[in-house]
Parts: sequence; structure tokens; C-alpha cells
Amino acid sequence: MPNFRSFIGSELLAIKQHLASVKSIIPEKMKLAPSERRSMFKLHLKRRDFARNALALMRRNPSSAPSFVDIQACNNYMQLYDQYSELLQEVDAVKKQLEDARLLVGHEILKQTRSYFQNAKNGADSGDKQFETIYRSLKPFYAVGRNSKKLEEERV
Repeated sequence: MPNFRSFIGSELLAIKQHLASVKSIIPEKMKLAPSERRSMFKLHLKRRDFARNALALMRRNPSSAPSFVDIQACNNYMQLYDQYSELLQEVDAVKKQLEDARLLVGHEILKQTRSYFQNAKNGADSGDKQFETIYRSLKPFYAVGRNSKKLEEERV
């Protein structure tokens, strides 16, 4: 497992400042409701090729485009779309790294605290009152996920 260390305050502050800078560059009013998201055309990989080809044809033959189509704006939007796509790939890669690191750290935490819990359980089973208190206080929190059904069955 990699050797993890905590962020120092200045590193965490710098990361948050950089994220705030990115957020400030993106237009604020870009919060879409789920119904709006569903109703919009989605520019996927195959459709992106269609849009690129249509845009190239419009630039070569501007007279063939309807008067309400702004070829220059469409060209600018295509460039912006490509930039957003590139940034999203970078953000997704960083997000995956953060999620993997958090998963590994969480695994280590649970390994250690589970050992403590098992030690307290063994001590409680041997009759030690201090371990009994620790075990009883931790047991409701330990039984989550797959183990929660076992705890419910024990209560009944």
C-alpha cells in the first residue's frame, strides 16, 4: 500500500483555492434541473462527428445555412465543447485518484478499528468489564451493511 500522509493546511487551502478558481470561470447559471437535462439533445461521440461535419459544410457553404443559424457562434461553441470535454477528462482522472486513495485509507482505518473491536470482544468474552463497556459501545456502529441483519436478528 502507498505511504499516505495528511495534507498540510496550506496544501488543502491551495487545492480549495484552485477549485474555487475553476468554479469562478465556469458560468454560474449552469445548474440544470433533471427535467431540463432529459429534454436536451446530447452531443455524444457519434453525434459530435455529425456536428463537426455539418459545421465544416456550413463554413464552406455559408449560403446553405438557414439565416437563423449563427455559424461563427456554432464554431465557437464547438471549440468550447472540446475544451470542456478535455477538462472533464482531467477532472475525472483526479476524481478517480481521490476516490481510490480514500478507499485505501478507509480500508486501513477499518482494518485497524476492526482489530480493536475484535480485541474488545475477546476481552469481553473473557469477562473483563472495561472491554465489555468498549464492546457494547462499539457494537451498534460495527453492525452496518452486511452485518446489520445479524444485529437485527439478535435484538429480536
